[in-house]
Amino acid sequence: MIRHLILAVSGLLLSLSPLSAQAASLSGKATVGGTATAGITVKAFPVGTKTLAGKAPFEIGPTSADGLFNFELPTGDYYLLAESAELFTYYGRNPVAVPAEGLANVNLRMVPGSGAVPQEPVRVESGVLGFVSVDGKPVAGAIATVYTDLNSQFKGFGLGMAAPTDDKGRFEVPLPPGTYYLVVRMRKGGALAGPMRAGDLFGYLPQNPLVIKEKQVARVQVPLIEVPEKVEKFAATLFGNTSISGKIVDRAGKPVAGVHAILYADMMMLSRPAYVSQPSDAQGNFVVSFPDGGTYYLSARSTLGGTPTPGELYGRFAGTPDASIRIRTGQKLEGMTLAVEKVW
Repeated sequence: MIRHLILAVSGLLLSLSPLSAQAASLSGKATVGGTATAGITVKAFPVGTKTLAGKAPFEIGPTSADGLFNFELPTGDYYLLAESAELFTYYGRNPVAVPAEGLANVNLRMVPGSGAVPQEPVRVESGVLGFVSVDGKPVAGAIATVYTDLNSQFKGFGLGMAAPTDDKGRFEVPLPPGTYYLVVRMRKGGALAGPMRAGDLFGYLPQNPLVIKEKQVARVQVPLIEVPEKVEKFAATLFGNTSISGKIVDRAGKPVAGVHAILYADMMMLSRPAYVSQPSDAQGNFVVSFPDGGTYYLSARSTLGGTPTPGELYGRFAGTPDASIRIRTGQKLEGMTLAVEKVW
């Protein structure tokens, strides 16, 4: 009897714990081509959730003619998605941090949730045949990346990548039976990794997670959205209200442009980065924002992916023996200096 009572009480406490967190407001507007749109349901999935399928823990809608939405949810990090019978979006800043002061002016730019897929012959026996487009026009040179779960938050190279799309926007990915998430990116500079910049294109398959069955080829259409200018303008708060900023310089102290500041969670700095800044500007300025404080390890690189190679610019934060930085949630560390030099 006592044991059963303890278990029951423990279960009650666990069920109440998400609701006991401080509530915050999440508000914004659903739009199509800059015009407010009605009938949109907005979904918020907490980071740590196992899937982005089905009903979300937090939902609101459908929106009225003004496209506005506003709902309360516990502070934390979330994936935002929105949909109607014909429209869909995966918020490009996912996952987003919702602080105690709330998050406002979220613009959910809706795209068609499905479209006709050309019935072209396929070369794979099992996997995906996809077509990538912007405003209904095919996009060449886009890269489709496959992820098996949410652990990476759709960062990095995932399970694998398809060859760049052809002039029809076409790509193929051979996959064994299973459940997958498909994300498509096209970076103007042709890079395969790093933060998205203004003018780049991003797409999330509306049918994610995609289930591939034995000897099945899923035919899909992935609509892309252009990354807006404000992704760089608001870099200091883009991915959270905690940030580190400063200058990237050479060994003579002169500013260096085009170099990323990178935060790692591990001292060896060999795993996937936790957060990456936009490239430093002409004055060497950088800022990297993130939701949660803690201990991070700071470095700078001119290229991303793999270990530093000869010819690239690289350097570690010299302010501590192990390049570590301790920062509180909500704190903004300014005036940091990162010196880089060529790897030989």
